[in-house]
Amino acid sequence: MKRFFTNWAGGFGDGVKALRALPWLVAGMIALELVQHVIEVHTGFFSLDPAVRKAASLTPVRMALGWPKMVATWALAFFAVRFLVLDDARAALRVPALAWRRYAGVVVFQLVPALAIIYAEPILAALGTTPTAPAVMGVRLVFGLGQQLLEPLLLLWFVNAAIGTTGFGPVASARATGWWYFVVLLMVFVTRLPFNAAHQALNRYAMGQSAGVMWGMLALDAVLVSIMVVMIAAVQLRAAGFVAERRGVRVLAEVARGVAVA
Repeated sequence: MKRFFTNWAGGFGDGVKALRALPWLVAGMIALELVQHVIEVHTGFFSLDPAVRKAASLTPVRMALGWPKMVATWALAFFAVRFLVLDDARAALRVPALAWRRYAGVVVFQLVPALAIIYAEPILAALGTTPTAPAVMGVRLVFGLGQQLLEPLLLLWFVNAAIGTTGFGPVASARATGWWYFVVLLMVFVTRLPFNAAHQALNRYAMGQSAGVMWGMLALDAVLVSIMVVMIAAVQLRAAGFVAERRGVRVLAEVARGVAVA
């Protein structure tokens, strides 16, 4: 239990270190989040009227901006992990071709449920099912929860892919994790939950507020989202190390050529 909390708390310290080392990437993520909030405010996303909010959520410009924001989220986590493993910001930004190729698989793993969640209604309609509110919520719950439950099995894969080694694919990562999965699941869950709760609360309580209060909440939310991405990545890296230590293996099954790992 002590090791659990040591690794969990250490992940937050690592996250702060990564935030300080990669300020321009973090600033870019904050800027994208703020741009999306500007669009959302303009289209009525923070209206007290549910019908207005639903229409605003489906506007093409908001949907179009959602994809660059998701890419930025994955990129920020990618570079945060690289920095924390390599302990060098410049080395973290010099990405070998193998890392790009391998991490593309990680992005696909994250992209598929994102597509299902965003396009649940047209997907159901294409399958000949009436996209009622319960059906849409069911699809989103299955894919969203499924991704969260699978992630703890794949953290060794995430790390090796980001650094650019040929070690630990998805299956090997799951096998190495074994029953330690439940410990890792808890570690990631207790990290993600308060951030997600704060993110949802800031967006919810911004509805119907005066411009000053609303923008204060949305600006705080933009910063919070960026911090959340880095902190979750840092804790996931700690969790991967926790598993590797107990399984008697290295976090990096193979060290990429030209990479020095402490």
